[in-house]
Amino acid sequence: MKIFVAGGTGAIGRPLMAELFAKGHALVALTRSSGFGGTRHRTCHRDVFDTDAVKAVVGRAQPEIVIEQLTALPRTYTRESLSATAAFNSRIRLEGGANVLAAAQAAGVRRYLRQSIAFWAVPGPGLADEETPLAFDASPAVAADARLVNELEHRLLGNTNVEGIALRYGFFYGPGTWFTPEGDVAQQVRQQQFPIVGNGEGVWSWLHIEDAAIATVQQQSKAILGFI
Repeated sequence: MKIFVAGGTGAIGRPLMAELFAKGHALVALTRSSGFGGTRHRTCHRDVFDTDAVKAVVGRAQPEIVIEQLTALPRTYTRESLSATAAFNSRIRLEGGANVLAAAQAAGVRRYLRQSIAFWAVPGPGLADEETPLAFDASPAVAADARLVNELEHRLLGNTNVEGIALRYGFFYGPGTWFTPEGDVAQQVRQQQFPIVGNGEGVWSWLHIEDAAIATVQQQSKAILGFI
């Protein structure tokens, strides 16, 4: 099967590409930096904000499925670095994602998977599921991102021209993320620079990056809103 991955060299993009390749799929990746290349997979370096360029590369690829993993997160995990990249990260998800979705429709793609977020769901007892609402009444920063996630999901799932799947991932940890023994957060902890706050209450939604990749591959044949 031919699959187009938008964001193929990010934290989840790399293990996702490896997992798809291991399953025998033919891959094309849209990236901002150099990454994969080979007989079954190739990279296309394009500005995701260039509507015509994105449409052209997806049209040439003629994929059956598109998987969108577009983000622009900082290398360091601090309040300052997250604030500094927030606007561009939102733009690449909204505007860049819109360009990829439009290109997929123009190319006749039948199924489209996109990255979404589980940890902005309303807190409560037990596990969240597809019916759990997002936290629109949380702190201003969380509520703003919850609204963004809601807009992205509805843009896809309300589209009648493609089978949409919104994958609500937990907080990533593992190779290539902030949360790994060699990662930024571990370095901050060793240097006693990472703030520890709170009283231990509440539940965080965590997901190993390689499990996220495996679960994403499994979702190719399922047209549902999935919590991972």
